[in-house]
Amino acid sequence: MKKEIHTRRAYGLGFCVTLFLLQLVSLSASTPVPDAARRGYDAIQAKNLAALLKFIASDELEGRNTGSRGLNIAAKFLETQYTLAGLTPVPGHDSMLQTFYVMESKIKETSKIFAKTRANGQTDEHEFELYHDFAILSLHAGSISEEWPVVFGGFGFKDTATGYDDYNHLDAAGKVLLVLDSSPKLSTSPDLDPAVLRRKLRALRREKAKWAQEAGASALIHINIQMTPESMARLKPYLSRPRQRLADDPEAIPQAIVTAQVGNALLSGRGWTADSLLTTLAQNHAPVHLTLPGLSVRFDLESVATKKQTQNVVAYLAGDDPQLRDEVIVFGAHYDHIGMNAAGEIYNGADDDGSGTVAILEIAYAFARNKFRPNRSLVFVSHAGEEKGLLGSQFYTQSPLAPIESTVALLNIDMIGRNDPGAVYIIGSNFLSKELHEINEEANELVGLKLDYAYNDLNDPNRFYYRSDHYNYAKHGVPVIFYFSGTHEDYHKPTDTIEKIDFAKMEKVTKLVYLTGWKLANLQHRLKKDGLLLEKETKH
Repeated sequence: MKKEIHTRRAYGLGFCVTLFLLQLVSLSASTPVPDAARRGYDAIQAKNLAALLKFIASDELEGRNTGSRGLNIAAKFLETQYTLAGLTPVPGHDSMLQTFYVMESKIKETSKIFAKTRANGQTDEHEFELYHDFAILSLHAGSISEEWPVVFGGFGFKDTATGYDDYNHLDAAGKVLLVLDSSPKLSTSPDLDPAVLRRKLRALRREKAKWAQEAGASALIHINIQMTPESMARLKPYLSRPRQRLADDPEAIPQAIVTAQVGNALLSGRGWTADSLLTTLAQNHAPVHLTLPGLSVRFDLESVATKKQTQNVVAYLAGDDPQLRDEVIVFGAHYDHIGMNAAGEIYNGADDDGSGTVAILEIAYAFARNKFRPNRSLVFVSHAGEEKGLLGSQFYTQSPLAPIESTVALLNIDMIGRNDPGAVYIIGSNFLSKELHEINEEANELVGLKLDYAYNDLNDPNRFYYRSDHYNYAKHGVPVIFYFSGTHEDYHKPTDTIEKIDFAKMEKVTKLVYLTGWKLANLQHRLKKDGLLLEKETKH
């Protein structure tokens, strides 16, 4: 018995020595966190993130809808936390609250669309019902009662990469532009996942509205060949919700989506159906325009518009290098969510984007706790209005508190609390600067996450690159990284609650963003702009 005990003790001691040696080898093989960044790195802890999120995702904030009492409370909370961390307003500004106004519009259910057909001295009129035959996607005027002639413009689509352009030789000025709710590529992808298809179509409609307006169209109608009166009625809770835009934005043209039956009625004078046109366009791979003589459409619409005040929260930490402190690294996340539904259920948005909101707060605390300040200055922007169309980041990049030309990079965090505990999606890191991509990879050597680039693709069908606040910065030439852990079954539902958040994962991702920001803030030169997007533009 004594001999057996002695053997076990010897084995235990040997195991411990071996483990210790392996740890030494591991430590010597990796670069430690620099001393100047270590205190802040160690200060980022899951328990701190949980404490902050407990308030941000609480019922008391009522889902943080843009322009709401709950979002205003969240803004004061963020301002207080940034102040406690030792941050200040951006120099030249008295407050961290960057006020802006949104216009919120809701369509009245008495609204209608009429189609008139004139032939052989006779006029036939068809009346279409809201949420049975059509829905309005954008309307910002108080009321519209206007009638215009109609032209069919194929998909209403353009693509500079392939040269496809439905607007070439299309006379849409002063007309209703009638288009198919699809694109050349989507029309030949019948097996596309329905959820992915919906996301792509939503993004396409926004692009088509911009192109139609540039072409001088007075209104835009999308024909969805899958849409029926029954499906239109089911989608009413979504289609009837209030819509927002920046109050100073020019008003958009009226934009409607109609069922296949309505589309067929509008096209019947030329012997076409929406389905047959879609087949022809898909086979020909070329634009098809149709004049529709004798056909006009009248939009008879009313909406209630309310101007609401809201705010971004913008905090500043001065850099230490006289030569570099005028340049800034921006950390961003949106702190708004979608409020409550008609039944009073609260959409707490713990992951979307409570997780990002508290992560940049924790990063602000981390930098403030370091003994040494970074060379460049840091700006932390908590954006409002992301859920309404990236409105807060649109406003900030149009009216930046720190000049856009002095902004070296944006690190954007939107949803980092769910899914694979050891991985995070990285999006956009090499689109404008390959060096930014490499710096993030180097920072991750100290954190050890799996960096997943599955969505780091301009042709990603989910279009995640275009769906969060970083996109507005990238449009202004600022290199960006989007940190994202993916959607899940609770995305945009009342069930996105704090109990489901993986705070250990959040801590790792937050440390990665902190270290990447620290490296950028102390880089001795400006980031090289040599990304894939710039290469693509050069080729074309």
